[in-house]
Amino acid sequence: MTVNERRRSRGLSNPNDFQEEHLLQHPGNYPRERYMKRMTRIRYAMRQYLIQFTDNQSLALFEWQARHRTQFRDVYFAYTALLGSHTFYVLCLPIPAFLGAFDLVRDMVYILGYSIYLSGFFKDYWCLPRPQSPPLHRITLSAYTALEYGAPSSHSANATGVTLLLLWNTWTSPTLSLPVKLGCSFLSLFYYFTLVVGRIYCGMHGMLDITSGAAIGIVCFVVQLLAKSFLSGYDLTTRWWFPICSVGWGLLILLNHVRPIDECPCFEDSVAFIGVVSGVECGDWFLHRFGKVAGADMGLQRGFRFFIYRLCVGIPCIVIWKYVISKPLAYNFLIKVLRFKDDRDEKAAVHAKKNEDVKCPLYIGEAKIDIFGRFIIYAGIPITVVIICPAMFELLNIMSY
Repeated sequence: MTVNERRRSRGLSNPNDFQEEHLLQHPGNYPRERYMKRMTRIRYAMRQYLIQFTDNQSLALFEWQARHRTQFRDVYFAYTALLGSHTFYVLCLPIPAFLGAFDLVRDMVYILGYSIYLSGFFKDYWCLPRPQSPPLHRITLSAYTALEYGAPSSHSANATGVTLLLLWNTWTSPTLSLPVKLGCSFLSLFYYFTLVVGRIYCGMHGMLDITSGAAIGIVCFVVQLLAKSFLSGYDLTTRWWFPICSVGWGLLILLNHVRPIDECPCFEDSVAFIGVVSGVECGDWFLHRFGKVAGADMGLQRGFRFFIYRLCVGIPCIVIWKYVISKPLAYNFLIKVLRFKDDRDEKAAVHAKKNEDVKCPLYIGEAKIDIFGRFIIYAGIPITVVIICPAMFELLNIMSY
């Protein structure tokens, strides 16, 4: 059964309105036989139940998009979508740490890391398509995101978790006045609705994607809050085994991640964010071994300009690590020191041979060295923030004391 035949059988509009060849470039749009043969019975039953909410959404979403589209909104929602990208988080998450708010950064890392992991896990488990384009017009500055499955929306998961955390910290703060709390709440909710509504406006997600993503964000926020309360009397960073368990747990859940049916880049973000989680934990543990506290002496006691100085030094340090040093260092360490097999070319050759005539090829798995390499690269970002940057600040005398 072809994609157009499947549409006819489900009462969708004339298949001539759709470009089947274009749709087959994106995961989740293939006939059901492709998924039935490769999924367990329970997994396939879940997909078939959920796909009813995605198959009939495109025309209604297109009509909504067409009614509300303007040139300004196209630009606005395309660029504000970057507020949910991992590059944005890489560059902006360290900023509160340079103000001394490391606890806030750590909470955000946990919520974002596990929101991304869980949304990616269920994307790959359900293999549900995004809203169809055409008829929808995709508005995006990141072409690779259109190559991911649809539900749950990782943007919605991130935005929900972060917004709840910001609101919680705002309204539990004893130092903020009521007008400041109201202002911060307005900005947090404005950020939230901009991201969530923007995913629908840009033709990237439907209602199932948004609601399931929001549910994951709520769960991650609540679990982080409960875990922080439960572990408040335990200082795990004093234990010698803590970094071993942190790295081991991160690699365990990544290496046992569900395999999607179609080729999909969701897993790459999961590796990146779980690497960041482990990096935060290992960096915090390292500082505690020397009697130091992450984020200490980075307040505004000497004035706002010293915070600006720290930004001017810290952000370039992160960029140099991420885009210059990390990749050759990580891969040389894995290949030459740990003697990892470099299986990247092998995976690429198998990919080309097996799927040369298929628009969206079947998933053949990530090169193992890429999983470990990406994990190290992103774990190095928070380590740079909590260890390297403070050393540079102290050397340049731009701390808060």
